[in-house]
Amino acid sequence: MKTRLFCLLLAALLALCACAGPQPSAAPSGSATPALLSPASGGELPEDIPEGLLETLNKRLNNQTFACALYYIDLTTGLTMSYNADRQFAAASLIKAPYLMYILDMVAAGELSLDDVHTYRKGYHYMGGTGKVRYMEDGTQLTLRQIIEYIVYDSDNVAFKMLNNGYDGVLSIPAFHDKAMRDYEAPYYSGTYGNVLTASGVGRMFAEIYARASRGDELYVWFVDMLKDANENKFVKGGLPTDENGECLYEVAHKYGMDIKSSNDAAIVFYNDRPYVLVLLTDYLLINTQGFMNRVSADVFAIHEYICDSSRWQN
Repeated sequence: MKTRLFCLLLAALLALCACAGPQPSAAPSGSATPALLSPASGGELPEDIPEGLLETLNKRLNNQTFACALYYIDLTTGLTMSYNADRQFAAASLIKAPYLMYILDMVAAGELSLDDVHTYRKGYHYMGGTGKVRYMEDGTQLTLRQIIEYIVYDSDNVAFKMLNNGYDGVLSIPAFHDKAMRDYEAPYYSGTYGNVLTASGVGRMFAEIYARASRGDELYVWFVDMLKDANENKFVKGGLPTDENGECLYEVAHKYGMDIKSSNDAAIVFYNDRPYVLVLLTDYLLINTQGFMNRVSADVFAIHEYICDSSRWQN
């Protein structure tokens, strides 16, 4: 394979909860530089995988005028593929799904209840962007369950602020960052850049979301079901095969994020009995980033399909 081949990090899924290390620096905008090839451990790529599958993806990632990152995990074998996976990007609304993991953990621990009532105070909570809560009357009361649903289904900025603000919130972004660094080596806050994230950190946390739901954790089963119906499910999902009616053949649980200079998506793709996580980040916000993410998703799907059943590719 060529030297510009994106990094294949073959790491076991059990290594997801690594101890936190130093925060990676935020890189400047521009075309991304591929990481070095890493030694295999855990899952393995098939020896006969067509080089063209990997090279197509590699070229697509390297031929962009904007920075991008990718992180893929086969949730059955632990095989991962990554590209610029530890580079920090602006978080936008993608931060909301990993953040909610700790809210659900606080519910499970009895520190919070889904029936807890929170009051919308425009003076403290109002902000623009996506969502419906900002249009509600000042003093409107919402349960924690409702707030979580607004955050997941509508990516509601005000609902999110009701939980993370310093006036009457339940978990600040810096405190969430500290927990995520400790548990997943996943940065979410920078004193210089504000809310940030990495493809690898988000990927590890989405893998944990799947793992808990698959074990039957009721809170996480609920969470994954909501993520399947979350808004703007068109980035990773848009690159997957469809039926004759144009409907995607596979369920996708996802969270996206779009801001002034970011276009991100993280998804659990329920491919038959071999689901996988795919995280895509960019530092660019225009219509062609959706097309780019659709094409990368299609490339990754082809690789995953070959890994699962190479006979599909035989003449």
